[in-house]
Amino acid sequence: MMAAVLDAPGSLALLEVDNPVCPPGGLILEVEACSICSTDVKMLRAGQKDLVFPRILGHEISGTVSDRYGASPSVGERVQIFPGVTCGICPSCGRGAENHCKDMRIFGFNLDGGFAEYLVVPRNSVRNGGVNLIPDGMRFEEAALAEPLACCINAQDRVEVAEGDSVLIFGAGPAGILHALLSRERGASEVAMAEPLQVRADLAEALGADQVLSPLKEEFLDDAMDLTCRRGFDVIILASRDLAIDDDLLSLLAPRGRVSLFSGLPTHLASPGLDLNHIHYREEMVVGSYGCTPAQNRRALELISSGSIDVGRLITKRVSLGSILKGMEHAERRDGLKAVVTDFGG
Repeated sequence: MMAAVLDAPGSLALLEVDNPVCPPGGLILEVEACSICSTDVKMLRAGQKDLVFPRILGHEISGTVSDRYGASPSVGERVQIFPGVTCGICPSCGRGAENHCKDMRIFGFNLDGGFAEYLVVPRNSVRNGGVNLIPDGMRFEEAALAEPLACCINAQDRVEVAEGDSVLIFGAGPAGILHALLSRERGASEVAMAEPLQVRADLAEALGADQVLSPLKEEFLDDAMDLTCRRGFDVIILASRDLAIDDDLLSLLAPRGRVSLFSGLPTHLASPGLDLNHIHYREEMVVGSYGCTPAQNRRALELISSGSIDVGRLITKRVSLGSILKGMEHAERRDGLKAVVTDFGG
């Protein structure tokens, strides 16, 4: 089969590799769509702490079951794949926090992923809720975006975005836009975004943000507070790797406001100095989120299937497997949103 193989940072090549063998209790998936994540671009350029070389990247995956070894679903079924392969027995798995499984393996990180004609889906993925039937009427490319939406669901569950909340999202990339759409679906009364790139600010406005402000402007803090009649935002979501939490950002929170640390940060931004008394007296919360759970992944599919969230509007480029570098460049340039590999013929 053909696969896009990364054997070192900066070295991604389309290679012919051995056809996969179906493992006991597992599946072989004929990949129909695999969307490109900013993490894929990071891996291509600089590697990643969980990445093992050589590796077929890609973790936002959907396709058709082409073979099975005592597993369900049946050959020919359309499925979407949760990227984590969990043990199902550790304390984290037992309490529904599978994203913290102590033996987690991840497609495209330490298991071969979806930038290939076929994907090996092991027994534990099938057994532990990692294989999800795609609802009728949903396109493969839409199903592939269930995973990034599920990551947003995890973050918003953690900070309890609810009806009537005012929400400010930093970063109008794919994740930020998904957060805006999800906040609206959860009943937020105000959904504002902060984005320095005009092309992405324009996309955010077109996709339904109430206001899009430039955080580079000197009057940004005042303008943001004016959106809430100087009360502050109930929720702030950091969906950008370029911005650290600081006291200025905390000043935008309402009393009992919540901050979601959705994006991981480079080392030089990851250890800010904060006024902890400010957090104490105003009863604010700063909450991390990482990945998602199989249950949140299923909820994402339901939101897409019901029409509550139209993820298809985020797809701004489709590429073949043989042109995957063009998709990576599209994601890296930040002049669009999601690029998806939809043609695996080369």
